[in-house]
Amino acid sequence: MKPLTAGLAPNGRFLLGVFLSCLFSCLSLAFGQATSTLTGTVLDSSGAAVPGTAITVRNIGTGNERSVSSGEAGDYTVRFLAPGDYILIVAKAGFRQVEREGIRLEVNQTARVDLTLHVGDVSQIVEVVGAVPLIDSDTSSIGQVIETKAIEDLPLNGRNFAQLAILGPGVVGVGFGAKNAIMSGNRPDDLRPGSELFSNGNRENSNNFLIDGIDNNERLTLSIVLRPSVEAVREFKIQINMFAADQGRNSGATVNVVTKSGSNRWHGSAYEFLRNDKHDARNYFAPPNLPKPAHRQNQFGGTLGGNIVPNKLFFFGNYEGYRRRQERLQIGTVPTLAMRRGDFSAVRDIYDHAPRGQRPGQHQALRARHSRTV
Repeated sequence: MKPLTAGLAPNGRFLLGVFLSCLFSCLSLAFGQATSTLTGTVLDSSGAAVPGTAITVRNIGTGNERSVSSGEAGDYTVRFLAPGDYILIVAKAGFRQVEREGIRLEVNQTARVDLTLHVGDVSQIVEVVGAVPLIDSDTSSIGQVIETKAIEDLPLNGRNFAQLAILGPGVVGVGFGAKNAIMSGNRPDDLRPGSELFSNGNRENSNNFLIDGIDNNERLTLSIVLRPSVEAVREFKIQINMFAADQGRNSGATVNVVTKSGSNRWHGSAYEFLRNDKHDARNYFAPPNLPKPAHRQNQFGGTLGGNIVPNKLFFFGNYEGYRRRQERLQIGTVPTLAMRRGDFSAVRDIYDHAPRGQRPGQHQALRARHSRTV
């Protein structure tokens, strides 16, 4: 097999190297923004640090494992872990093996799990089940994670995941913020309606949207580029303050969306959401002899995920269709021919500005003189 740089001139090899370096740097940055970190300290029963401990983190869904060793102070850090459920396995000669279950990592989270080893045989295993929820105590960022269950169960008008971002503290928008703002859907220059978010008083174009750690900002209006289907979103995190250096670009919120992925367990869904004028109320001001305007909206699709090679190669796919037919009834009042001539005698409740005691002829003359002056 020939190397990739075979047949290239020195300048071509240099440019190819620069391109691959930039590509891998971007991939590493994107991967880091959409992943999680597990850190902690390993101590013995007396409180002393236990260096050189073998620490393995296993993803329950994919079987993927990451292994590190604790340092001289007993501390360890496992980076670039995909959001999901994990088992932490700690082994050291002369101590009982510890297995910590129920570790759920969320997007862009730095969770701390401190462990205590007890003297014993390595074949003896201590299983820790039902531990307290993990606390993100190693970062200063403030935000909230909207998990899969909330995304699937909470009602969403139009199936727009961005509506759930207003659950975060200090965040309003998506129909509940300022009117006629950019990205609100009420202006002709809107490119992505339904993604306006106001965080702590910042403008709606001051936010930073990420999808799987990749930049997802449209450069003209700074709105969202790709708004994934609700069925394809695993979870997303909205951070409102104290961002890390890798994503602290904007003064507003940072919305980091993580899409679903395949696993050893096959999973999928099929869905359709329907809106129909048969279920809508009639416009109070509409003439009773006219039928209700048609309004039929269908959002349908499906998802499928699984494995191609167990524990090694996975896939996930999503399709969503959108069909909408809507008629609008507008009621307007136009002046009659007599009104256009200045005769409002057929309209009731019209106040005559002519002074009391003034003759009708004088009033018409004054009105004609006023018209010529204007």
